[in-house]
Amino acid sequence: MRLLILSLLIYLAYRLFKNWALPGQSSTGTPEQEGLVMVDDVMVKDPFCETYFPQRNGIKKVIGGQTYYFCSTECRDKYLEAIKDSKQ
Repeated sequence: MRLLILSLLIYLAYRLFKNWALPGQSSTGTPEQEGLVMVDDVMVKDPFCETYFPQRNGIKKVIGGQTYYFCSTECRDKYLEAIKDSKQ
């Protein structure tokens, strides 16, 4: 019984010290539970070669009011050429 009470007191002292030493950190849950998870990046599909890549690494091009992301300048140029050829 004494060991249980001693363990409880040590745990409470630990929690009080932790809250005092790190007041800005909440121990109520994980970031997922608190809704604070942010997506690092979104995977997008290149419309020409159909490979997936992180959007932040892509080449952005607005065509006809719609935004496209390409994995490389070569794929962007080939896609623009294919659009140009299909309109003729």
